[in-house]
Amino acid sequence: MLSADSLIPISVATLVPSTTMGLDLFQRDDADRCVLYRGAEYPLQPDDLQRLRDKGIHQLFITRDSRSQYQEYLREIAAGGDGDPDQIQARTCAMNEVVLDVLENSFAAGDTNETVSVVQQLGDITAQVVSTDGFKASDLFAVLHHDYATFTHSANVAFYAAMLGSKLGYGEEAVSQIVVGGLLHDLGKLDIAEKILCKPGRLDEDEFRTIKQHPTVGFRKLARRGDLSEGQLMMVYQHHERNDGRGYPVGVMGKEIHPWAKICAVVDVFEALTSQRPYRTPMPRTKAFELIERDSGTAFEEEMVRCWKAIISHGSDS
Repeated sequence: MLSADSLIPISVATLVPSTTMGLDLFQRDDADRCVLYRGAEYPLQPDDLQRLRDKGIHQLFITRDSRSQYQEYLREIAAGGDGDPDQIQARTCAMNEVVLDVLENSFAAGDTNETVSVVQQLGDITAQVVSTDGFKASDLFAVLHHDYATFTHSANVAFYAAMLGSKLGYGEEAVSQIVVGGLLHDLGKLDIAEKILCKPGRLDEDEFRTIKQHPTVGFRKLARRGDLSEGQLMMVYQHHERNDGRGYPVGVMGKEIHPWAKICAVVDVFEALTSQRPYRTPMPRTKAFELIERDSGTAFEEEMVRCWKAIISHGSDS
């Protein structure tokens, strides 16, 4: 029996039956002790996972020193699999965990070259999952994290943009590029002080002016690269522009805004409204959409708002 400090939780939804992880799995017992649930050499069976779900158990535990091995397992699950519904659900959850882990480490390192390199790999994985027959938005909504960390927001925006792009008819290759643009869209915020990003109250005029610089800062970091498309760069630069010209940083309008930036604009606001913020609690998804719908045709492209409504109406539980 191990102490809780030596273990980290993992989601049961990431576990694929009959796949040997090579990791010991632990479970909390009725006395809140962590005891061995399944040895590394024994794969879980479908009945095992169903029994865990029936008992309302959504987390198991692994040792801290096996975290990197678990991440490798997640990468294999996210990148593989077939059309089996359980496999798709596990791939969706694994994709989310992989993207968060990689993005957090990449953003913390502050190396733009490394960040672009890793997010391009993440774009391919995400596009494969979202474009798979049988993928359900509800599976993704169920596993997303909703804190105010920049990397979490960027990951969620990228996932939402992938779903919206796919719904609008973009193919897998384009969706992969859209994911990358979504992961990078707030890169400029990494240069903004945490005390401003996480301020619990209303921003003053100078602080808001600083926040409004992040699309330009991010664009300047990426503009001279040869491995990003115009659409991806415009997702970074134009995701706060509005159809009616009242956005920033330039105030362009209508057709001057790239379609991928318009996708990003819709899901960026939706994600911000439905996630935890220092100054407010998350808004229910249906309420957040009502606010977006009010600005359909002025701030946001009407077709994209309609498509997003179709997505959340099938994946929303609130």
